Amino acid sequence: MQAAQCYANYNSSSKYETAGNYVKASTSYRKDNPTAAIEALLKAIHLYAEEGKFNMAAKYEKELAEMYEAELDTSNSLKHYEIAAEYFENENSPSAANQCLLKVAHFGATLGNFSRAVELFEQIAGTSVNNNLLKWSAKEYFLKAGLCNLALGDQIEAKKSLERYSALSPEFHGSREYNFLQQLITAYEKFDVDYFKKAVGEYSEISPLQPWTSAVLVTITEKLKSDDPAEDFT
Repeated sequence: MQAAQCYANYNSSSKYETAGNYVKASTSYRKDNPTAAIEALLKAIHLYAEEGKFNMAAKYEKELAEMYEAELDTSNSLKHYEIAAEYFENENSPSAANQCLLKVAHFGATLGNFSRAVELFEQIAGTSVNNNLLKWSAKEYFLKAGLCNLALGDQIEAKKSLERYSALSPEFHGSREYNFLQQLITAYEKFDVDYFKKAVGEYSEISPLQPWTSAVLVTITEKLKSDDPAEDFT
């Protein structure tokens, strides 16, 4: 920290070196003083951004988000993942930007903000479909967007989106993810919990479910039961 301050005080053109020392200070603080580590990294990021070193700013914004995540500070973690994603996008690094936005989308759904999660999963899928390296991942993101629509209880939007996603991505149409989402939408429309569970079971036999996906499916099941008109007469 003292070295960074020396650069800042006596050589105003050495912002890059000043930032580098703040990064080293942050690394040194990390185990014993997380708050000081965060403060030092914030100073480094500010200087990198001032110098136009947005690739470095993006890298350390992501690190900062991870530090807040480790401290269970979800609000600040999400904020800095989004800033990191913006920097990565400006640096033409769509894969790195998507990684950050996926964190925000997953967190958002976990906190019950399914509308924001839908928006982000669709955005991530949209940037993936036209990229030869990323387009095969779009199927997963479209599926997750559809699951979030169902978690909102909006099977109509989920059904409309299914066709829209198919038009955007030939790889998605007819895929296992497409068929699975179609089955879930049908089950929701019919308020058929047994068919819903059967579809989940068949899908998970081939593709084991991630904990996040399992949690959202539980939310959908509960929503399906609560929306079932037959429940009003039981």
